[in-house]
Amino acid sequence: MNILQRIILVLGAAALIAAILTTPAIVIIQGSYAKPSFELGQLQPMITPATASMRAVGVIGATVLLFFALKGDIKRRPKKAKSKK
Repeated sequence: MNILQRIILVLGAAALIAAILTTPAIVIIQGSYAKPSFELGQLQPMITPATASMRAVGVIGATVLLFFALKGDIKRRPKKAKSKK
């Protein structure tokens, strides 16, 4: 693992935490579809699990792609010369 891959992993971890924590919160209102009252006891802000997981998968995917793209030790086999018969 080279230094660029380590930097990408650290930045990916920081981006993952930021993506999950900055997911927009929704408010669950208890009761029916009638006009809700705005009492603080009824409003419970929550992070949307679907949005947080989609953001997390995107960040993890980008991190993995960059990690393998910056892999420096690619050993290629030399081309074999065709034998003349």
